[in-house]
Amino acid sequence: MIKQLPAERPLPRKQDILDHVLADDTRQRRPWLVPIAAAASVAVVAGGLVFASSGQDDQPVPGPAAQTTPTKPSLVRPKPQPSDVQVNAGPLGAAEANALAEACVRQEGHPPGEVGQVSHAFKVRNWADPRKTENTVVVLDKSNGLIYGCVGFPTTKSASGETVQGFEVGLIGGDPVEARKGKTVINPTDATHPAAPTDSGGSRYYVKFDNQPDKLMTEAWYRVDERVAKMRQRFVVRGKAGPWFVGDAADGYVFLRSWDESTALRRGDEVRIETQVLAHDGKLLDAPADQKGGGGLTPSPGTTRVDIGHATDDPKLAPLGIHFKNR
Repeated sequence: MIKQLPAERPLPRKQDILDHVLADDTRQRRPWLVPIAAAASVAVVAGGLVFASSGQDDQPVPGPAAQTTPTKPSLVRPKPQPSDVQVNAGPLGAAEANALAEACVRQEGHPPGEVGQVSHAFKVRNWADPRKTENTVVVLDKSNGLIYGCVGFPTTKSASGETVQGFEVGLIGGDPVEARKGKTVINPTDATHPAAPTDSGGSRYYVKFDNQPDKLMTEAWYRVDERVAKMRQRFVVRGKAGPWFVGDAADGYVFLRSWDESTALRRGDEVRIETQVLAHDGKLLDAPADQKGGGGLTPSPGTTRVDIGHATDDPKLAPLGIHFKNR
């Protein structure tokens, strides 16, 4: 084994080569050539190692850049958001719309009313089983000038097989003087209230405090003006947002329904309901406000209405299941 470096072997005609290079006309050099002071280096190979010296202050000469395998950029995939759920599930046929309108007016009228204009005839998704639909209509009672929103079917079968009323109806518009006779205030839309709430609608919360996901549902009718294309609403349960439920505006009204069945709630868990109003260009408009007891609307809460409740089984609080302080 060789334990020391071999003696330096002089380069043949070393001085002649250097003199020739130094005497070269600098005007013939190409601008991209490395300066001779940096290029005139001597490499000594010994035992497989390469040593290089620049000949100028003994500074190391950078070798060729190490070739690296290009790395693929790390793709941080955004967390997928729940897909929107369209509440409206298609138009309702004339026969079905008229049958529901007749049932609603007959029930609400005293004496039974007279069916006028029927509008907003849509099928909507059933919150108990989204694979199924229910019917909705808006109907004018010509006998008193009041407008009702109806959801469901004229009749349906009960669990025992009996034929029962299968729809819900509420006063949502019409003659404000006539409405006041029934202690109902009809608040119109205005510049800062493109969507005005009505007294028609409600919520159902099936909270059992067991290990099975609990069922939450809320629905309402809104009067809207021509600025409004649709409204949307979602549940945020224990900080986790569900899908937006989207209701289309038609004939001056929106029927909006949303639900959640994602979580087995515990006492004190927070439940948020967020509601927004969208223009035809997709921008957010002023969100719905609250109705005042004597008439009028509170200021809009901004572009998102947020109702916050907590899971409870306290019999002193209503509604049981989820208690909202501001609803």
